[in-house]
Formats: sequence, structure tokens, C-alpha cells
Amino acid sequence: MKYHTTLANHIDFRTDRFYKGTLFESMHMLVGIDCLAPGQAQLPHMHAGHDKMYYVQQGQGTFTVADETVVANPGDVVWAPADTIHHVTNSGSEPLIMLITMAPEPR
Repeated sequence: MKYHTTLANHIDFRTDRFYKGTLFESMHMLVGIDCLAPGQAQLPHMHAGHDKMYYVQQGQGTFTVADETVVANPGDVVWAPADTIHHVTNSGSEPLIMLITMAPEPR
């Protein structure tokens, strides 16, 4: 089926930086996966004109969005509105796996 995938098929880790992969993208939305080993981080960044959502699938992450910081666990959702600085660090002892969406898709 061309409208289906399994998240486990997209999980990967790198030693030099966090891993990010794309499950689906169109002109309207991007669905991806971000995988961070313990201690890895995404540096502070923002997406001009694009909202981003993180769904924590596994692990624990410390997220900062604008001036708010929260520790998120499996089942938690964190979002960063367009044009808002955000970042995440794997603050746990196991891999951090997050399903992400961005809309509209950043080109």
C-alpha cells in the first residue's frame, strides 16, 4: 500500500549527530522521524512560516520552545509554532525517538 509505512523501518542512529528521516512529504506537510542517542541534541533553530510538532515515541527529551522548557516522555506532544526558536536534548538513558510533522512542508 502506498499510503502506509511502519515507524520502525525508519529508525536509525548516528554517532556524529542525531538522525532524521522522512516518512512522507507533500506540498502541504512533512512527516518524519528524529532519533537522538543519549546526550545528543538538536541545536536551537526555528522554521520560518512552518509549525512543527514532536510526538515522543520512546525515551525522554528536554524540550525548549521560546522561553519554556519541559521534559517529555512517551506519549507526550510538544509543538513549536512557526518562527519560534526551539530545541531538544535527549536527557534520558535510552534512545529518544520522535515522530515529527511540519506544516506546510518546508521547501
